Amino acid sequence: MATRTAFQLLPRVIQPLRPRSPPVQPHQHPIPSRRQPLSLLSALANLPGSPSSPSSPPPRTIRAHRTLPHPPSRIYDLIADVDAYSAFLPYCTASRVTRWTRPSPTSDGGGDERRWPARADLTVGWGPFTESYTSRLYCVPESVIEAVSGPGGRPTLDAETLARLGLDAVPAGADMEGGIFESLVTRWEVGPAKEVEGWTDAELAVRFRFANPALGLAACRIVDEKVEEMIQAFEDRARELYGQR
Repeated sequence: MATRTAFQLLPRVIQPLRPRSPPVQPHQHPIPSRRQPLSLLSALANLPGSPSSPSSPPPRTIRAHRTLPHPPSRIYDLIADVDAYSAFLPYCTASRVTRWTRPSPTSDGGGDERRWPARADLTVGWGPFTESYTSRLYCVPESVIEAVSGPGGRPTLDAETLARLGLDAVPAGADMEGGIFESLVTRWEVGPAKEVEGWTDAELAVRFRFANPALGLAACRIVDEKVEEMIQAFEDRARELYGQR
């Protein structure tokens, strides 16, 4: 499981600040404001600020974990199937892989070779708001999938692994625009479950930093909720495709 990520599928919306209300006329009463969290985040995204300011907090990481009753190869294939994201991920309304890796041998030693997604376009919608973005994807077959976005986003894979896979940390021509994020790295790790043979331990880590520090103060709880929703959606998708043991 970039430039802005699918795998990363966190709602990101930008809305202009609302105009000031007109002066209250005699015998009129102002209507109390009931701004939803989404509107608040949209407004904060337009406030002055930059990720390089002294008040900019360090990146934050949110983790979620599942042990799933299916082999790692199946769970990895599910996460790597970016084209299908719009069919089951919350808020993802469109998903399409636009670039693939060169074919590589399969891990079982078979004669077939397989390509993995290297870049994808995604559209996220939340209420009346939508945003389209591009994700850079880094796939270590049946082990790790990373999606990277934002001008400060870099994969966490080491240089040796990137070279072995024929990948660059920042591919030439990559779209580095990150919307409200200065950096966003979504990392999936899958492997055999430690306690149950034939099952999979899947861990999702989302490391992010907002371009506007003020936005980060208001959004942390919302991001926590969305990460949990995302991993739950993958668990439900696995049950739908592979059944329940």
